[in-house]
Amino acid sequence: MDLRKRNRFGSRLRVLIETNAARDKAEVLLSSLLSAQQAVDRQQPPPFAGRIVSRRSMDQAISSTKRLIASLNQALEMAQHDLRDADLDLLDEIAED
Repeated sequence: MDLRKRNRFGSRLRVLIETNAARDKAEVLLSSLLSAQQAVDRQQPPPFAGRIVSRRSMDQAISSTKRLIASLNQALEMAQHDLRDADLDLLDEIAED
């Protein structure tokens, strides 16, 4: 097998793996943010102005993380969809080696 082809496929696979790992980390972050938000909501509310600012900041962090996860999911779907038959054949060759 051509080493250049193998390296190119390896690079694409590495990008998929790293993107998937980033998405997993973002999902853990989102879970932590949602848990923190629930914990804050159960506590005695801070003064009115501080409550609005901290709630808005938490909501923005949650929304931003959700958008990040959606973007990473879309990138993964596009990358997997764009795998050509030649890439799949190369994957089979690598598995056989």
